[in-house]
Amino acid sequence: MSLKININAAQIAAQFKELAIEVEQDLKKGVANLAAVTHAKVTEMASQELHSSKKNLTDNLGFEEVTEGVWVVSIDEKAFWIEEGIEANKDMKPDLLKDGAKTSKSGHKYKVIPFEHSKGPSQLTPYAQNLVARIKFNLKKEGIPFKKIEKNVDGSPRVGKLHSIDMGGELPSPRATTPVLNGVTIYQSLTKTGNVRRDIFTFRTVTEGPGSNGKWIHPGLEAKKFLDRAADWALKEWEQNILPAILSKY
Repeated sequence: MSLKININAAQIAAQFKELAIEVEQDLKKGVANLAAVTHAKVTEMASQELHSSKKNLTDNLGFEEVTEGVWVVSIDEKAFWIEEGIEANKDMKPDLLKDGAKTSKSGHKYKVIPFEHSKGPSQLTPYAQNLVARIKFNLKKEGIPFKKIEKNVDGSPRVGKLHSIDMGGELPSPRATTPVLNGVTIYQSLTKTGNVRRDIFTFRTVTEGPGSNGKWIHPGLEAKKFLDRAADWALKEWEQNILPAILSKY
């Protein structure tokens, strides 16, 4: 999915006769600049409008020159669901089970889906932030830190699965059977650089078996249409700022 930026620099430059070559070179540089600022504009919109999906969008957003003077700003298919939205009541099981699923003894595909609760607030939806606040409250009652690294008696960091706590809470959907904060699990691990990483998750299993009928149904997500909106912005930026600045030199 992409936005193509294609300005006919040669046609514009031809109007300047003996200066045509210089004008065309400057116009091509202007188009490259337009692609860069349009990419930045999409990133800005994503930062303002997205929460938990912001990193997904920005990680899969890019721009490149596909041929001389023709640039595209594109969103990889991994983030199409943000750009194009998700229809209400869509069954998410086929997509979730498409990659990395295992097969049960009964012959049904299944997959464990992790939900991370240790991300920064800017990467969480308001509801997810509320869950984190409740996790912090319950951990404090148990005398367990939320972020602080837990250590052994000898001062070395504890590693592996440290805690698994059922904290209860509401059911996340009408057909759900597990309270939203049951199975809050805390891990600590050593990174390649020798630092200690602390993660907090809950895990839920999605399966194609009959027990999942009516579950994992998406309520719907509005299409953001960042590229469509950026195209309108880019046209104005070119006509009102970039092009006049280039032509004013001549």
